[in-house]
Amino acid sequence: MIDTDKAIAFVHQRGNRLDRLRLRRALGEPFTLAEAEEVLLPYQLLDGSWDYDSPEEKPSPIGSLGGTIHCLRWLREFGLNDSSQMDRTLDFLASIQAPDGSFYETEAKLAHSPQEWLQADTLIDRFYFTAAVPMRLFSLGYGEHPVVQPALKWLRGYWLDWKLVTGTWYNLWALLCIYPAEIGLGDAQYQRGYAQAVDWLSHLAAQPLTWLLDSLQGAGYSRDESLIAGGMARLLVLQHENGTWPDAHAPVETTVTALRLWRDYDLGSP
Repeated sequence: MIDTDKAIAFVHQRGNRLDRLRLRRALGEPFTLAEAEEVLLPYQLLDGSWDYDSPEEKPSPIGSLGGTIHCLRWLREFGLNDSSQMDRTLDFLASIQAPDGSFYETEAKLAHSPQEWLQADTLIDRFYFTAAVPMRLFSLGYGEHPVVQPALKWLRGYWLDWKLVTGTWYNLWALLCIYPAEIGLGDAQYQRGYAQAVDWLSHLAAQPLTWLLDSLQGAGYSRDESLIAGGMARLLVLQHENGTWPDAHAPVETTVTALRLWRDYDLGSP
């Protein structure tokens, strides 16, 4: 069983406003949609893009596609599917989609603070970005949005490339999450990817594991799925004695996400 009390104490001690509101959501405590929108407001820029951090944490925010994909988890978590923040996000995504339907990181982000995880082979990350946008939109009920079909059309030219799909763990993760939406991906390719993801579970650290499980949840995977069951079992093992799920960059966020997943999948405390 997870140590809920220590995890909660850590979030209260180290967390910011967003972390604490997410903790209330994780524990099933009441909050209002207006409250959630107000807490998220500093993370969204005027063009509809999102930064990973608030201005208090990073004085000069830069909206990015990576940040937007990341922060869309929070809109789903708080039930802000129909908010004005979601509307602005959709406008931003439409504005940066390439003519061929694909997505890649914004030029502003690449010029000022490119993510360390970006690959030298840009096709690897273009595949992820292009799969991750419909992944998030499907989870939020926007499967019919105009950016989705062009993105899927681009992906169909590449998703049989096993080396590309498994070029990073997040490429495979994004592809598995959009498969339930009946996008035309063959069952054999999906089953091969699913088996690979199960095999990779034991190697994932806390942060990528919580991202994977959260995205699978958004795609409709149940607790009976082997990916979920195996992932949650590993999540239990990864909690430290101080109650946290450690991560070099975002230990509070990772800890809150782990708590919420545990509760949402009804695995006991909290």
